[in-house]
Amino acid sequence: MGENVARRHFLAVATGTYDDRSWAPMPEVYGQVATIREWLCAPELGNRRFIPVWSELADDPTEDQIRARLRNLARDRAWSEDDAVVLVVAGHGVEEDGSHYLVLRDSDSRMVASTALRTSDLISWLADSPVQELLVIMDSDFAQDMTFDAFRFNRELGRHWLMLPTVTTDHGHASGELLSAMGRFIKQLRTPEGRRYGEGPYIDASHFVQDLQALLGEGEVVTPLYGGQLDGPHVCLPNPHYRGIEGVITSAARHSLALALSDLNTHWGPRSRGVASDDEAGWLFTGRASLMRALIAAATGRPRATVVTGGAGSGKSAALARLVTLSDEDFVKTHAAEVVAIPDELRPPVGAVDAAVLATGKLPGQILTQICQFLAVPPPTSSQAEPTIDQRLVAWHAWLVAQPKPITLVIDGLDEATDPQALVRDVLSRLEPEPGQPRMRLLVGVRSLAAADDVGTGMARPADGTSLVDAAESTLRASRLAVDEAPWWDQNDVVLYVESILRNTPRSLYPSAGPDVMKAVAAAVGERAGRSFLVARIAASSLADRDSVISLDDPAWLAALDSGVLGVFRDDLHHSIGDEEDRRRAVVLLRAVAYAKGAGLPWRGVWPLVAYAVDDEGRHYGDTDISWLLRSRLGGYLITDREEDTTVYRLFHDMLRSTLRDRWRELLAPS
Repeated sequence: MGENVARRHFLAVATGTYDDRSWAPMPEVYGQVATIREWLCAPELGNRRFIPVWSELADDPTEDQIRARLRNLARDRAWSEDDAVVLVVAGHGVEEDGSHYLVLRDSDSRMVASTALRTSDLISWLADSPVQELLVIMDSDFAQDMTFDAFRFNRELGRHWLMLPTVTTDHGHASGELLSAMGRFIKQLRTPEGRRYGEGPYIDASHFVQDLQALLGEGEVVTPLYGGQLDGPHVCLPNPHYRGIEGVITSAARHSLALALSDLNTHWGPRSRGVASDDEAGWLFTGRASLMRALIAAATGRPRATVVTGGAGSGKSAALARLVTLSDEDFVKTHAAEVVAIPDELRPPVGAVDAAVLATGKLPGQILTQICQFLAVPPPTSSQAEPTIDQRLVAWHAWLVAQPKPITLVIDGLDEATDPQALVRDVLSRLEPEPGQPRMRLLVGVRSLAAADDVGTGMARPADGTSLVDAAESTLRASRLAVDEAPWWDQNDVVLYVESILRNTPRSLYPSAGPDVMKAVAAAVGERAGRSFLVARIAASSLADRDSVISLDDPAWLAALDSGVLGVFRDDLHHSIGDEEDRRRAVVLLRAVAYAKGAGLPWRGVWPLVAYAVDDEGRHYGDTDISWLLRSRLGGYLITDREEDTTVYRLFHDMLRSTLRDRWRELLAPS
C-alpha cells in the first residue's frame, strides 16, 4: 500500500489574525498547524514523508494568494493521480446565504460574499484535480455547512478521500477545537503506547477518527463526509511506529516460512560484522549437515511426500525455514556475499521450493487457497463468493498437469492447524491428480511426541496409539524424516548454537570473558538442553542479556536447565523482572497472547480485554501495560506479524503457548 504514490504534498490554509474585530484573534492556529506538519513531514518517515508546499498559505493568506496556488491545480496539472495530499484549513468560518465561507485576514463582516473565500470553491478545485489520496482537516466555525458541497464534489467512486470537518451539536462556533484534538492525538501517537495503532506503514482511518472524537470536547463531533475512504489504512496517515517486515526479504510465496529477520541479524556470525574469525557463517547456515542434505534431497529429488517430524524444540521448523529461505532468489541476491560461503551441499538450488505455507491456526480451505494464490493458479469459475475445496482442487489439478516440471511445496505446523486431520484428509492427500504418477514434492512439518517432551504440550497420544505423524505418513504415503533421531541429530549442533548466541548477542559479556569461558558455558547449556533448541535458545539468550557471567556451579541455574522449557522460562522471567507484581503482569499479558488464533492477537481494543479475561483476579490492563511488556526483555518472546491490515502478536514457539496456558502458576513460583 502506498508504493505507487509519486509525491506527497502537505499544505495549510491558516488564518489567525483578523483586521475586522468581529472575529477574535486565533494565534494558536500557527502552532497547531506546525504540530501536524512535524508529524507528516518528519524525515524519519522516509518515503512516506510529506513535503510542505506553499508555506505562505499557512500565514494569513489573501484570497488572491489562495486562488493563485489552488484554482488552476487541474489546468496546470500541478498534481497527478499518483500524488497524495493533506490539506489543513484553520481559522474562523461563517455561514452566509446558505454557503460556507472561510474568513481571511482582510475579510469584512459587512461584505462576506466579496471579501471571504467560499469553501465550495476550494473543494471544487481539489475535486477537479486527479488526486486519489486526500486528507482534509477543516477546523472552522460552521464547518458542517460545507457538507453538501463537499458531497457533490466527492461523488467520484474510487477516490481515497478522508474529509473531516468539525461539527458542533448546537451548530455554533468550533474553530480551533479539531486542531487542538489533533495536537493531543499526535502527542499520544509519539509515545510508546502509540504502537497500539499497529506497526504497519499507515494508521487505519476509522481508528484515527474514533480517537479524534474521544479527544474532542463535549458537544463537538468529527464526522467524515460520505463518499470517501472511511476505514482501512490511509496513505495520508503515516505511522511513526512502522517497523517494516519482520522476516527476511523473500518472495511472497516463501515469506511465511522464511527465517526471522532478528535471527538473521543476531546469528549470521562475525563475518557479517567485520570481525576476524574462522567462522564463515553463524549457526543459521552451519551444522545439521546430515539433516540439510536430506531436506535438500527431498525438495529436489523424485516427486513424493516427506513428513518432517521431531519433538518440541528439536529445530524442525528452523531447518525447514533454512531450506525455504536459501532457495529464494530475492534472499540469495540480497545476501550474496554471505550465501556463497555456505558449502554447496548444504545450500539448496535457487527456486528449489516453489511455495511455503505455515498452517498454524488455519482451516484446510485457507491453506489450499494460499497455495493457489502463491503459485498464481487461475481461480475456478464459480458463482459463489468463495469457491469450495473441491472446486479449488479441480483448478489446482488442471494447473499442475500443465507444469513442465515437478512442484515443491513445504507446509509446516500441521499439528497447529485448526483441523489437522481434515487438512491431511481433504487437502494434502488430494493434491496429486494421479497418485500413481506424482507431479509434486510435498514436505510436511509436524511435531511428534518425543520422550523428552514436557508434560502439558497439548499433544496427548490418542487412545488407539495412532499419532498425527503416523496418520499423515500413512495417508500421504510419505517417508518419515525425524530430525531428533539418528542419523539426523548431533548434540554438538546445540552446543554450537548456544555459543553463537553468546558470542553475537548485543551487550553479551561472553566474548570478552574469553573463549574458554564461553565454550564451557555453551557446552553446559548445550548438553543439558538435550534435544531441544528451544531450551537452549531461551537459556542462552537470557545469559547473554545479563550483567554478569554465570557460574557453572550455580545450583539454581543448573536446576532450571534440568526442568526444560518451564525451568528456563521461569529462570529468565525472575532474572529479567525483579518485582513480583510486574512478573505477574507480564505472565498475564503473555498468557493472553497464548490464546490467540491465526497469525496472532491484535493490540488495539483486543489484547487488554483478553488479558482481563484470562486473569483470575479480574485486573484491568491498558495500553501502558502492553507497551511496558514489549519494551522489556519478555517482549522478545513475541513475534510481530500482520494479518490483512492489522498488526498482531504471537509467541515464537508453540511450547511457550502451552506452558503459559497450562503451567503459568508454576512460572510465577520461586525457582
